Amino acid sequence: MDNLTSILGEIGKSPFSAEVSNRLLGLVYDELRRMAAKKLRSEVPGQTLQATALVHEVWLRLLDSLSDQAKAGESWENRRHFFGAAAEAMRRILIEKARFKKRLKRGGPNAKRWELNEASQLTNPIEDDVLDLHSALDEFEKVDSVKAQIVKLKFFAGLTTNEIAETTQLSVATVERYWVYARAWLHQKMAEKGSHD
Repeated sequence: MDNLTSILGEIGKSPFSAEVSNRLLGLVYDELRRMAAKKLRSEVPGQTLQATALVHEVWLRLLDSLSDQAKAGESWENRRHFFGAAAEAMRRILIEKARFKKRLKRGGPNAKRWELNEASQLTNPIEDDVLDLHSALDEFEKVDSVKAQIVKLKFFAGLTTNEIAETTQLSVATVERYWVYARAWLHQKMAEKGSHD
């Protein structure tokens, strides 16, 4: 059992404390930071969200979840569950950011007039694609949750195929096969959506 699994096991057995939180953060911070940096490298240039800020937001969400789990006497079972939850938190943050920018583009609650060149910097097709992917991924998760988890780990957490295999305890060949299938399924679903717009 690795240190992370051991700490996660402690969380379900005793009150969640600052000491446990600090030990856990020490074990996972570098990996979360690497995941965030890798994901943000694939975002558009001029990205306002930095890897450190993304990690901090993810960490706050994970702490809330850990605290709730500790109160219920539950915990994530192992490294795979923890980093799966981190990938999901990262996904949700990036989706919220894309939705916020889309609302700004459409006027938002506190609309202000933008010059054409300013407004063009607020959104881009990549953010719209992220929202379309999010919608398709929600649908795919109902069809095949394991393959959907691989998409989250690859696309939203930026893990490599080998890292996903280690995290999910699947073989590299299985992860590659599932990734090919998931990409094809999501591509088809997003293409169908695009033809209806």
